[in-house]
Amino acid sequence: MNKRSARLATLALAGSAVLALAACSGAAPAGSPAAGGEDLDVLPIRLNWTFEAADHPWFFAGMAEGIYAAHGIELQPQEGTGSASTLQLVASGSDPVGLVDAGTMMGGLGKGLPVQAVCVLAQRNPMSAIFPASAGISSLEDLKGKTIAVTPGDSLSQIFPAVLAANGMSEGDVNLVGLSDPAAKQSSVLTGASDAFLGYYTLQLPAVEKTSGEDMDYLAFSDLGVDTLSMGIVVNRAWAEKNQDLLTRFVAATQEAAQFVVENPEKAADDFVAGVPSFDRELALTQIEAAVPLLHTAATEGSPICETAEGDWKATEDILSTYSGLTPADSLDAYYTDAYIR
Repeated sequence: MNKRSARLATLALAGSAVLALAACSGAAPAGSPAAGGEDLDVLPIRLNWTFEAADHPWFFAGMAEGIYAAHGIELQPQEGTGSASTLQLVASGSDPVGLVDAGTMMGGLGKGLPVQAVCVLAQRNPMSAIFPASAGISSLEDLKGKTIAVTPGDSLSQIFPAVLAANGMSEGDVNLVGLSDPAAKQSSVLTGASDAFLGYYTLQLPAVEKTSGEDMDYLAFSDLGVDTLSMGIVVNRAWAEKNQDLLTRFVAATQEAAQFVVENPEKAADDFVAGVPSFDRELALTQIEAAVPLLHTAATEGSPICETAEGDWKATEDILSTYSGLTPADSLDAYYTDAYIR
């Protein structure tokens, strides 16, 4: 079994374990609740990126299956342009709630931003450097002198310096090229303009393989010494203090929606494509099945979805403070709260 096959097999086994445990730019997606419903509290959530990735199936399934409505919420997902920009919008109060990479949030908190995580959905980190399988790349050392396409301001570009530092390298050892359009980032590798790009092995890798027909491979950040908490729901602290009931209902609905996805991945794919009609249904299912194993770490298996372990936050803080210059918080409680989790 080759390296990629072994990793994907591990991912599939992790997904089976989760299933066993279960026995400010874009418009709202298609199929979202119609405006109105005077009994529903309208809640916008700024995603970390566009709708063109099925790693947010919980929100779409939750809307399509009436889960948010049952909790008295009209959820309104909004497209984002990267974790860093979403974090700034939440911190400023422009958006009360956002989906943000945990490491990016911790860095912002260290700079005084009034934010806090209330639920971490992707607790295992799928970040990676992705490249053609034919490139002959098998280690980070092989990327020395190579051109790597990145999206400035996204979570991957925020964390990659830590990956380099953890492996005795610096940004000067590679040629980072910023491309704001993820499609251009991927195309640059397929055309040979770049040697690799930063992306999620659960998302971009299968998408590129489907559209190009070319076999791809990857180096996971988690295998390179940077295994951090990943994508979570981050709130503006002042807003949260004033809207505790709404936030509690939102987190509960999200937990229920995520559980629905775990138990019904095929239906979740249908729900996602209903909300994002331009998206390929087969690809959506592939990405959803890859996203489900990220819901828990070894420390949180068997715990409620969203709930995190103090040790995982500490490990993430240690990695980022060692390699990315993060100033540790006075207390881990500054980063997150489980107060809204049922």
